[in-house]
This record gives sequence, structure tokens and C-alpha cells, in this order.
Amino acid sequence: MAGQVGRPRKQSPRRRGATAREEILDAASELFTRQGFATTSTHQIADAVGIRQASLYYHFPSKTEIFLTLLKSTIEPSVKLAEQLAATDEPAPLRLWAMVAAEARLLLVSRWNVGRLYQLPVAASEEFAEYHAQRAELAESFRTLAAELVGGDDPRLTLPFHLAMSAIEMRDNTGTPAADAEADELPQIAVTLADAALDVLHTELPEGRGPRTVALLKGFAGE
Repeated sequence: MAGQVGRPRKQSPRRRGATAREEILDAASELFTRQGFATTSTHQIADAVGIRQASLYYHFPSKTEIFLTLLKSTIEPSVKLAEQLAATDEPAPLRLWAMVAAEARLLLVSRWNVGRLYQLPVAASEEFAEYHAQRAELAESFRTLAAELVGGDDPRLTLPFHLAMSAIEMRDNTGTPAADAEADELPQIAVTLADAALDVLHTELPEGRGPRTVALLKGFAGE
């Protein structure tokens, strides 16, 4: 009978996650957001999961790769969403509103406030160039949508992206998500930030924006 990949656990699971990889990411999220990158070791992460340090390397080749995976988790779903929304016939105001709300929700539903990781000095390293490229791509998607509403030379073009990212500062880091990922309604913080993004552009709020956005997100998820 085939055994599990990796070495045996030192003890029973103690982290949230359906797989060892998810448990590692959960532990790393807590340690990185609470004590930083430099002072967190792979030994500490493995110990927090309840596995041997050598077993961690079956899932991630390095601490840097774990950090990059967490950084990308705050951006990749929204990059994909921008592509999906661009392929719809929805008007620009709703697409921009949905982008802000969805990114804010993404930052709110994680157990730990992983959006904070971008604020750590190490995040500026060239080792994380892939993440920076994705973040720049996402920021440009926000900017392009805003330009459809107010023109390409407006100084407010970058504000919707930064408003979405401000969800990082509007939640705690206690290990409890600030919003329910499975809820049929968007978190109030996400709605407030999305409304603010259109308000700052002096754009009328779309009718039924919340339910319409939820329906779009569910539709994309079912593709």
C-alpha cells in the first residue's frame, strides 16, 4: 500500500488545512505576520505544524517559496477576475466596483492578515519579482477600468486600487477571518470600499451592485 509522501508527523495535526501544504501555509502566515520573515525559520514553521523540518521541504523548497506563495495568494485570484470581467458585457462602473469589492474580500477572508506581508522590507527583494509583476498587472487593471470612467489623464486613476488594498488596515490579525468566504453577501467593509472607489471618481453607483457582483463571482467560480 502506498504511503503518504514525506516523513511521519511528530504529532497529530494542530493547524487548519485539508492537507499538510495548507497547514504549512497557515502556520507560516501566522509566524510571518506576527514576527516577520527574517526571524521566522523553517524549523519554527514545521514545529508549528507538528512535522519534522525535513518533511516541510517535500512541500516547499525554501522559506522564500512559502513567502512567495502567500504573497501571490493575495493577488492571483484578482488578476484572474480582471480577465474574466473584461470578457463580459457588464458596464465599466460595475466591473470596477466588483474588482474593488472582490479584492477587499480576498484580503478579509484569510485567517491571518497576509496582506501585511507586502509591507515587510523583504517583500521588495528581487526574489519576489514574480509577485511584483502580478501586482503591477492588477494595479494596471484597476487603472484601466478607472480610465474608462474619468479619462486616462485623471490624477485619481490609482485610487480604486489603493482603496481595495486598504482592507489590510481595516482588519486584525488574531487568527479569525474578518469575513466569511462562503457568505452569499459581500463583507460590509468590501462594500464600503467599493462604494468609496466609485464615489471618489464621481461615478454613480450601479443598481444592485452587491447581488450582481456575487452572481458574477459565483458564475466565474463554476466555470
